[in-house]
This record gives sequence, C-alpha cells and structure tokens, in this order.
Amino acid sequence: MLLRFLRSLTGRFGGGAQAPVHVYPEERLARLKHAHQRAPIDRHLEILYRTLRIGDEPLNEFVARCLADSRVESPPLKAFHRPLASFFLAQYFLHALDVEGERAECGVFFGTSALLLCRAAGTRIPGYSGSGLHLIDSFAGLSEPSPADGYSIRGRSAAAASRGNLPKGWLAAPIDEARATLRDYPDVSFHPGWIPQVLPALPEARWSFVHLDLDLYEPTLGSLDYFYPRLSTGGVIICDDYGAPLFPGAHRAWDQFCDDNGVPYVVLDTGQSVILKT
Repeated sequence: MLLRFLRSLTGRFGGGAQAPVHVYPEERLARLKHAHQRAPIDRHLEILYRTLRIGDEPLNEFVARCLADSRVESPPLKAFHRPLASFFLAQYFLHALDVEGERAECGVFFGTSALLLCRAAGTRIPGYSGSGLHLIDSFAGLSEPSPADGYSIRGRSAAAASRGNLPKGWLAAPIDEARATLRDYPDVSFHPGWIPQVLPALPEARWSFVHLDLDLYEPTLGSLDYFYPRLSTGGVIICDDYGAPLFPGAHRAWDQFCDDNGVPYVVLDTGQSVILKT
C-alpha cells in the first residue's frame, strides 16, 4: 500500500503532471498564527500532553515555568511545538548524562532551553549545579545571513529575502539576561562570541551532548565541523531548526555536513534533527 502511494506521488508530480502549488513560508505561518489565535490552545495542550512528565512534574507545567522564569513569551505558533520539542530535548540530555563528555548549547538567547536542561538534570542529579554545561552565543543576535539562508517570498528572490528578513543583530539578548535565568546554576560556563570563530577557544574535550539553535547556515555548519569529530560514542547533536521554514540555512548546513561525511541522522516530528554517534 505504501509503495502504491509513493508511486502515485511520483505520477502526480512527474513529467507532464501539474506542478504542486508553491508554498511561501511567511504566508503559511501567518495563516497558522491566525488559526491558533482563535483556538482553545490550553485545552488542546491538556489533551495532548497531560501524561508526559519531566521528572515528577507535568510537561506543560515544566515548560511554562521555564518560559516564565526566563522572561520569554511563547507565541501561539509554538504552542504545540515547544512542549514536545522540549520533552525530546530533555530526554536526549538525560541520556547524555550517562555518556562521557562535556555538554554544550550553541544559541542561548534568554537561556530558556538551558534552564530546561539544568532542571531536567536536577531530576536525576540532586543539587545539580550546571557543571559541565557550556553556553555559547554572540549575545548580539544573528550574524550576517548568507544566500544559503534565503527562503521564498512572493515577488522577491531568496537572496533578497535572506538580507531583508534575517538582518544581522536580530534576536539579540544580552548575556546578563541569560546569566539571570541560570542564576541557580553557578557552574554553567558562558562563552560569548561569534560562532564558529569562538569555538576553538573552548576547552579541548570530548562532548556528550550538543544543542544547536543557531538559525543560520554558517554557524550551524561550523558547529557541526567542530563538535562532531569530538563527540563521544553515544553522544548526541540535536538541531532545533532543521524543520524551521524561516531558517532553511540550518537545514542546508546539516544536510551538507551529513552528506559530505556519511553521518546518519533522524528527523523528529517536531522538526528537530538528531545525530546519535555509534
């Protein structure tokens, strides 16, 4: 049955068939935003995630507490993505606690996901202080986008879109904001600087966990080039942006690195891509 379905897709989109309608990411996201704003989001979340927990705390409450304590608001578009993506991120981090190596997050913003990771670790390690966790960010927003970061906008080229919609400095958050978020974890290490230039200044180490939330092509590719050769057996690299329609550069960098180096990976339904080194 599956083979027949795949053949039907080939026939519909193959030679002589009508091409599929082009989807513009910004227009699709605007439509979803409008739909979600009218829906009973909290009730949906209760139905979907009520049985999921991190430690003993319900997932929805755990995520909401991390958002509130990092002073970040989650837009309606992320209402369903964020809890499940956070759950998957926490599970890989808990797995990595049993693997030899340091742990890193590249792309910190206000420190929401780093706080989530620390609190998840605290469910396994009483009194966890953040030891072994390295947070790496320019703390000055996005770097200059490249043509590889472009996406389609009606009436504009992808290159023009990358320059006009992903400006350098967008999504900036001062390091003091992240430090305040992580104030209960004094042993977390901060490494301010542009990625990938700052990476050689990290301590030479094996790594068991790397979270990439960098949005753009160049820092994503540079991080993979740096961390994958240093990744311990059993270690994890997880990219938050693989399925993000407004950040195709991360997807392109991940595909390029994995194709060039023969690295297997999976893509979760949340759009996160994951390497598990064996």
